[in-house]
This record gives sequence, structure tokens and C-alpha cells, in this order.
Amino acid sequence: MGDSSLRDPVASALLSDSHYERLRARRYSLLDTSIPQTLALQGVILGALALVLPLAMTLPATVRTLFPGGTPLRSTTKIMLLGSYAGAIETAAVLGLAYVGYRRYRRQGELSEHEARRLLNVKDVATMIGLVTGAAAVVALDGFFLLGHAGRGAISAFLAAGGENPFAATPIPVTVVGVAVPAGLLAIVCFALSWVFARHLPP
Repeated sequence: MGDSSLRDPVASALLSDSHYERLRARRYSLLDTSIPQTLALQGVILGALALVLPLAMTLPATVRTLFPGGTPLRSTTKIMLLGSYAGAIETAAVLGLAYVGYRRYRRQGELSEHEARRLLNVKDVATMIGLVTGAAAVVALDGFFLLGHAGRGAISAFLAAGGENPFAATPIPVTVVGVAVPAGLLAIVCFALSWVFARHLPP
């Protein structure tokens, strides 16, 4: 009976010498994933953000004319402002999680209760903005490009329903390539950090 309770992750955390593990086990969190799990999920989200590049490259010719100059990859469009927002959100979340993971690795079980609570707060905020806010922006971005793949008629129906052309020009210099390439690179970083922390941090 005692052995089974010690194998239970919650019981193990509550009996742990680590302030971080004990506080994490006692507090409520809407998304209670570990740092390696969260970073892996963010890698998937960033991969989905990078997917906008092939989606833009393969748009039908009739939809390409909606872009300034008819060039989806180099155009600065309204929808890519959402892409840059998603990228910024995900970058901030990754930095927050990397900071928490690094502090835990360096301090091991020596974190004070105050430090542990502060790190858990950073982790919770980073997890929420990365897996909820950022993910929602990526879904919306890819959704508009997938709508474009449905053809000019689908976009026309969207505009007739009161929507604005998501591919209209904007003076802010954000392009598909400028968002997709950094997102793809950051996705690789996320998977690498997830792998490292999974091997050096407690579960």
C-alpha cells in the first residue's frame, strides 16, 4: 500500500523535498502540464504557424490576385499582422518556460518557497498564453489561408458576409516568409529544449 502511494505522482510530489513540486501538487492550474510537455506542444503550434508558408505558396491563382502585387510570400498583408502577433506570443511563452526550466535545473531542490511560487506563476502564465492565446491566433491565421484554398468564391462569400479582405495591404512590413521561417526555427528549439528538460528535470 505504501509502495503504491509513493508511485502516485501527486503523492510523490506532496512528499517531495522540493518546494516547487509540493506547491505544484497543491495548486490548481487549468493546464497542468510539465515544462517538457508544454514546450513540445508549443513546438507543434509553432510548426502550425510555419505551415502558413506552404499554404501561401500553393494558393490558387485567382486568390493570389487578392494580395498586393499578386505575390503572397512577399506581400505585407493584414492577416500577417495576426501571424506576427502569434509569433510574438509564442516567443514570449517559450522564453518564460525556458527561464523556469533553467532556474529549476540550476537550483535543483534548493529553491525557496517564494522562488518556487514565483516560478510557478511564470510557468502558468507562459503556458496559458502559449497554448491558448497563441494557439488561437495560429488557428485563425491558417484558417484564412485554408479558406483561400477553397477558391475565390469562398473569399467572396466571406466578404459578402461583412468580412474585410484579410489579404489587403498594410504598411507594417510583416510577410509570410518573415513569420514562417522564424516560427519553424523556434519550433526546432522548442523540441530540443523539451528533450533536454525531460532528462534533467524531475517529472
